[in-house]
Amino acid sequence: MRATAHLFAPGEAPRLAVQGWLTSRFALLISVLGLAWAGGIPIVSAFCRWDALHYLAIADGGYTDLTQTAFFPGLPGLMTLLALIGVPGWITGVATAWIGSAFTAWGLYRLAGDPIRGALAVWAWSFAPMAIFTVVPYTEAIFGAFAVWAFWFAKQKRWGLAATLTGFACLFRVSGLFLIAALVVVALVEKSSWGVRVRRLLWLAIPMGVLAVYLGFMRLAFGSWTVWFDAQYQGWGRRFRWPWLAVIETLRLGGVSVPASHGNVAVFRWELAAFTIGLALTIWWLVRKRWVAASWVGLQVLALSCQVWLVSIARSMLLWFPLFLVFGDLGSGAVDRRRNRLRRIMIGLALACEIVAMEWWAWRYVRGAWAG
Repeated sequence: MRATAHLFAPGEAPRLAVQGWLTSRFALLISVLGLAWAGGIPIVSAFCRWDALHYLAIADGGYTDLTQTAFFPGLPGLMTLLALIGVPGWITGVATAWIGSAFTAWGLYRLAGDPIRGALAVWAWSFAPMAIFTVVPYTEAIFGAFAVWAFWFAKQKRWGLAATLTGFACLFRVSGLFLIAALVVVALVEKSSWGVRVRRLLWLAIPMGVLAVYLGFMRLAFGSWTVWFDAQYQGWGRRFRWPWLAVIETLRLGGVSVPASHGNVAVFRWELAAFTIGLALTIWWLVRKRWVAASWVGLQVLALSCQVWLVSIARSMLLWFPLFLVFGDLGSGAVDRRRNRLRRIMIGLALACEIVAMEWWAWRYVRGAWAG
């Protein structure tokens, strides 16, 4: 009988998880600073591109334009609050991203339920191709922290905490709607009496109330209940369209169906790849009756594909926690020496590909090229 062993000792998993997170953060920090120095780009500009500029503008002067309502008030509110004690908005944004990413990694490790699986999931998430958005003034990291811990506390049947964290998540991204929907699925699929299920669902009135207050404020400020959708259309030309039409248009923009001459071909190809991965995973989870994972990822893929073209799906992968847990499954269990060697090679190659892609996205972001 062949001797079997784990990929590495379970006792080493916490240290490896922390090392993975720290290494990725400093790799990205060095990349941003190095690219800024090489290109003669001011440090603030290197960190603050695209959406980050909108957050800074809202923190500075409030919601003065309809298109600004596309951005939820959580991060600008933090920037405004800390500006009272002299902290620049961009510093607040970067610190929020770093702290949020630390809690996201920690929550992902706990959610995995197995130390080896958790450590690998943290490495995969920390070096994700779009990880640049977890060290700059964007909301993926802080939203991810609230979301992953909301899932964790729901799993522990501590619904008050889960709902409260979901409420905080709803202050930062419209993705809070998908989080609420996924928690509804969690409440319904767990084996318990209908009375218990209803009580759990009632807790979700907290995050729904947060969204209602935000919509009410926007109604008073801009005179419309659909202001968020209006902002998406006026600012970025986004409107409802059937997913297959969005895919066809993205194939054209990505130079797949016809030659494309613009400079964002690679980004559209990433969007196509992310859509394909998300759709395939959702179908796989549905077949395996993993309803929570399927609803959490599937709803995001569906919502982001019902527009003129596929956009922001690649960046939303940072929130697909079940995806990184699938990566963690590559190292789960004890196997013989030959299979252990094989999966070390597979994991190493996968991480190497992630790191190359991560640096490419960082390069695009820092130099001001569109990065999704």
